[in-house]
Amino acid sequence: MESTVNPVARTAYYCCGVRAHDAALAQPVCGDGLAQRFMSPDALEYFSRLAKFKGPLASNAARHRMIDDLLQARIQPDPKHLVVLLGAGFDTRAFRLGGGRWVEVDQASVMGAKNRVLPADGAANPLERLTIDFAKDSLGSVLGHLDPPSGVTVVMEGVTFYLTQSQLRTTLAALRTLFPGHRLICDLQSRFFAATAGAPIRSELRRMGTHYGELVPQPWNAIAREGYRLLSRQSIVAFAAARGGLWAPAWLLNSCGRFIRDGYTICEFEAGPASNLAA
Repeated sequence: MESTVNPVARTAYYCCGVRAHDAALAQPVCGDGLAQRFMSPDALEYFSRLAKFKGPLASNAARHRMIDDLLQARIQPDPKHLVVLLGAGFDTRAFRLGGGRWVEVDQASVMGAKNRVLPADGAANPLERLTIDFAKDSLGSVLGHLDPPSGVTVVMEGVTFYLTQSQLRTTLAALRTLFPGHRLICDLQSRFFAATAGAPIRSELRRMGTHYGELVPQPWNAIAREGYRLLSRQSIVAFAAARGGLWAPAWLLNSCGRFIRDGYTICEFEAGPASNLAA
């Protein structure tokens, strides 16, 4: 039977399903105990069609935990630190992490479902949810009212795969204008990784109607060219393997598997001044 899940929300439900699956394990990686609340029968049916891909199950849980850790390190010393989740989906960090001022941005269909299940006023930290039509609305029109009292971190988790390079450049330029000097945290896949380790699930998602953007050989360099300084790059594959989610011994990842190891990473950047693009 064809799932009735809104096509816009499908990848958000998949990522949420991954976290719900992880939370049910004896030793969860990210431990998002709220994720299951969003998994309606239709969402569960959709997720079940993708759960056979064990690598993405492990890597998606790993990336979420890795971003959790980076964010906690940012907000721990700065309780008023602004965290902007761009393409937030069913993210529950505002309810789970200690501290921070949170802004979630996504399409109305996702935010409507989210508000029904987990209202913003129940969060442990200040939380504002904003809707956006990515095809029509500018980031400036949606986020321009924000006046951060201290630092800002923008998270783009599971977002860049669906953008063209032109869309990515436009997004980054807008963020640098809105939040000078902000930190950017995102997961990035190389073209090689997507064509090899990521190929099976990408093909299945395409059959389900998912549309992908452009991938480049070294996406972290593409972001650096837009005026960002790379602060750290951590392998999602190595993180997942170290916690038993993937069979990928260190000797393999450090030899012939290094292109897979380094092809899917969590990257943290610092934005330069809006008027100072990298050469």
